[in-house]
Amino acid sequence: MDVQPMASGDLSGEVNYEPVLRLRAIDDRLAELGEAGSIGFLPRAAGREAALVGTVAALNKGDWIFPTMADWAISIARGMALETFAHRIFGDARDPLRGHDIPAGTCAKSLNIASASAPAATHLPHAVGVSWAARQRGEQSIAAALFDGPEVDAAEFHTALNFAGVMKTPTLFICRVRPGEEGAVEHAVAYGLASAHCDGSDLAAVIETVAAAAERARSGGGSTVIDLELGGPDDAVEIAIAAVGREREGQIEGEAHQALSSALESASKTASPDLRSLFDDVYSGFENHLAEQLQEARQEAEDQ
Repeated sequence: MDVQPMASGDLSGEVNYEPVLRLRAIDDRLAELGEAGSIGFLPRAAGREAALVGTVAALNKGDWIFPTMADWAISIARGMALETFAHRIFGDARDPLRGHDIPAGTCAKSLNIASASAPAATHLPHAVGVSWAARQRGEQSIAAALFDGPEVDAAEFHTALNFAGVMKTPTLFICRVRPGEEGAVEHAVAYGLASAHCDGSDLAAVIETVAAAAERARSGGGSTVIDLELGGPDDAVEIAIAAVGREREGQIEGEAHQALSSALESASKTASPDLRSLFDDVYSGFENHLAEQLQEARQEAEDQ
């Protein structure tokens, strides 16, 4: 039940490698700002650029993505404006989540990116549930869940694969595997699922592998477990540079840094959310005890 991708060279001329370099430039700059204490900490995306960009490129806009807590970059890869992303980092009044999540929170309903949870693999059953519901409604959308090698040991990983196998849901389980880590594909056969693997640093290979599995799921073939085998932190970038050239790489880096700096500068001047927003999207009604808590919080803020 192995889904075989086409050779990565077949589509290399059609693959746009620039998003990989743009993502690396943004990641590098955010890491510098995080170390300086200018922004909140964001996990490094280095080494996972091709896996993230390739997954997004292989899916339809209506498909759902379930990221891990470290996958903040998936929002940029799927088209979130840097201005919106900057407000998300600061959790200010223009943050779509109004500061309800940590800076790395990537969920965006408009982009079909689900919220991430900290415990390992707990988002995998959620992805299965969403894809199953879509199939029940007769929709063509699927769900792709991103996770890392160590999460294979979590009970929720096996719960998700079991449900996906029994219900034949259109779900993609995309595991990023670093050298020395156990992959996920060896578990696929036990649950009656298809499997595939490729070089997770090769953008063209990722797109082809994920696209083949997505097409299979959309046509009623069920779920696929995919191992994206990562190499060194710079492997994906080196492949992208070879495709676009050093001169263009420099241009992309300069453009990305300029756009990010402008977005962050604007966001840094934006006020914090009103305290009332603490209760937005949490309770269906504003009870008296909540009003009392809000008043106490406002009083404490004024006293400081």
